Amino acid sequence: MTKHRPPLTFEAALARVVGQLPGDWAEAAQVCGRAASTVRNWGNPDLPEGVPVECALALDLAFQGAGGLGAPFYEAYTVQLELAATDRFAGPAALLQLLPEVLRENSEAEIALVAAARNGAGRHDLKATLREIDEAMARFRQAHQLIQSCLGGAGDPATAPEPHATGPPPPDP
Repeated sequence: MTKHRPPLTFEAALARVVGQLPGDWAEAAQVCGRAASTVRNWGNPDLPEGVPVECALALDLAFQGAGGLGAPFYEAYTVQLELAATDRFAGPAALLQLLPEVLRENSEAEIALVAAARNGAGRHDLKATLREIDEAMARFRQAHQLIQSCLGGAGDPATAPEPHATGPPPPDP
């Protein structure tokens, strides 16, 4: 029975390589220095074994040597890495995009507060200050929600699961 192999997976890359090689599975096994059954198992999405990196490199080169265009394992790895990076860094990227708005609205609220605090500030100044504070708070709420979603949606950041680390952990207080 033929198994479905989603495109741009390592299993699909293996099928593409083997399809290009004149010696089929036997040649793929020889390229990797493994048994043909082992190489076949790498192509089964229901089994935990995967193609070792050194074998993926050798198979991409054998594919090209047999006239294939591209590098199936490299292409699959690139797409999977990009998808994983998008998942992992989507929150920080969105936060970076929101940052100028947060800073601008906060600055406008600070300026309005100074105007409201001066002698002679009227009702108009106070209403403008409230509007600017509301706008700044709305942007801070967006940032707060975005950070909560990065933490797994927990309401209390102190009890939220740790996000994927991109550096050393912060020191304990």
